[in-house]
Amino acid sequence: MKKKILIAASSVVVLLVIVGIFFYVVLLSGNINVKDGRYHSIFLTGDENWEQVADILEEDSLLGSRSRFDLAVKMVGKEKTPVCGRYDLEPGVGNRAFINRLSYGLSNKTPLSLKMTRYTTWVARNLSHQLLIDSAAIYDMLVSDSVLSSYNLTQESSLAMFVRFEDKIKWCATAEDVAALVRRNYDKYWTEERLAKAAEIGLTPAEVHTLASIVEEETNDLEDRKMVAGVYMNRLKKGMPLQACPTARYASGDFTLNRILKKHTYIDSPYNTYRRRGLPPGPIRIPSDASLSAVLDYVNHNYLYFCANPDFSGTHIYSRNFNEHNKVARQYRRELDKRGIK
Repeated sequence: MKKKILIAASSVVVLLVIVGIFFYVVLLSGNINVKDGRYHSIFLTGDENWEQVADILEEDSLLGSRSRFDLAVKMVGKEKTPVCGRYDLEPGVGNRAFINRLSYGLSNKTPLSLKMTRYTTWVARNLSHQLLIDSAAIYDMLVSDSVLSSYNLTQESSLAMFVRFEDKIKWCATAEDVAALVRRNYDKYWTEERLAKAAEIGLTPAEVHTLASIVEEETNDLEDRKMVAGVYMNRLKKGMPLQACPTARYASGDFTLNRILKKHTYIDSPYNTYRRRGLPPGPIRIPSDASLSAVLDYVNHNYLYFCANPDFSGTHIYSRNFNEHNKVARQYRRELDKRGIK
């Protein structure tokens, strides 16, 4: 009798072990084979079923056993559906962990960057290329009355809400999510200290963005930008036209122009500061933090003119009057002609 009980008990143990191994192999053991110990990301729109998810894994050579995955879905994923998102997969992920991650939407954020661009429509397109959302939805949100009014901007000046950033967001982010991230980075730059500096020099944040966008196109030298900003501030205070070549280029719509000719200064556009006094209606590009700082910390001097240095060093020569400026300008034009720059 004892022998029979022992055999029965042993059989139960063996059966439990077999069942345990079965569950371990199907549900817990690694079945997502990310190669070389690297992470791999898959992107789901939320419209996929588990069969399509398995297809995606197989296409990327990530699935160890399709039959084990299909069985796991029947066991723990039958009533669940994959949720939209970017999912970063580490080596050795088991089927159950993977199915739960997708069905509970435990997705990873995706990098989102905004660099130099010239129009709000381009911003929307740039951001949408990095996310699932359509560019039209992003644009409509960014230029909505509620968003613009929160910055005291108009559609024409809407580019002034953007600072360049490197951030992270859900790949399935909504237009509201994107607008909130843009705002967060704007507020991160515009600290109380910087707002106070802007007020001290008599400019709104939007005007700082606009002037910085012009200054940035005048020179790559960071210290020279502060000098250029000083010239433009002097002109603004005197009511003189800025006569900024970058604004004439912007008005032309041809951003490949290396040389601004007299005909370009006649272009009738609110952005052409040869034709209109004061600042343009909005920025001509998204300026860098360095250019924004160059305006906020501009050099206070008495110069009203500047011309690119004829030695092509990338800096400028500054003048207090037009006659001095003309002498340098003639030298610079001769150098342009000599080098065949048109």
